[in-house]
Amino acid sequence: MAKLGTYKLELIGQEVPLVIYRERRASVRVSIGKKNLILRVPTMVTDSMLQQHIDWAKNWIEKQLANNSTILDKFITKKYDDGDLIHITGKMYRLSLSIEKRKTSSGRVIGDTLYLKLNRDLSGNQNQSVITKLVRRLIAMDCTADVAQRILALNKAYFQKDIKAVRLKYNTSNWGSCSSSSNINISTRLLLAPREVQDYVFIHELAHLVEMNHSPRFWKIVRDVMPNYEEKEEWLKKHGHLCRL
Repeated sequence: MAKLGTYKLELIGQEVPLVIYRERRASVRVSIGKKNLILRVPTMVTDSMLQQHIDWAKNWIEKQLANNSTILDKFITKKYDDGDLIHITGKMYRLSLSIEKRKTSSGRVIGDTLYLKLNRDLSGNQNQSVITKLVRRLIAMDCTADVAQRILALNKAYFQKDIKAVRLKYNTSNWGSCSSSSNINISTRLLLAPREVQDYVFIHELAHLVEMNHSPRFWKIVRDVMPNYEEKEEWLKKHGHLCRL
């Protein structure tokens, strides 16, 4: 299998990444991955035929969109402008942008405002990338204490286990994790979910302090603390793709 490269498909007014692989196969296949669309073509496909397959893949995706308009939501990049309001559960931030002559971009939180100072030499796409990273980092910093307090309270009430640290970081591969050294990590994406869904993820990770697996014993621990936890899991499956900063 050889990766031919990453292309951009114009879909729903957005550029969606398409990764193309050349491999030993008899037919062309397109699929929707976690981070990009994937097109697999036979090894003997010529460069002239490749564009036809890309067009075919785009047509296939458009047909899927007709049946389910949300399938590409995870690929949509948020764009931020000065004065935008950023809502997370229980809190709202206002974004204040200033373009300056400076080598690096930086930001800080004062009250409910995110102040970002941006390098004026950045291109439009670079600007949005820097803004997104700073927004995610600042919100994580500002919310860590509250999240840690809630996790510690749940731990005291139901688990009574040692916790080394609680950290927030933007992560798309999971909602949370618990390490063997008792560090609990939470994705800032979770801050956009309802509070009771957040509590479920906190309880899920705390249960790993008791059982570092997903055995029946683990799920019994979760159920004993939150009997309706499956409802929260279902919410994440149905709406989790909308939780992004």
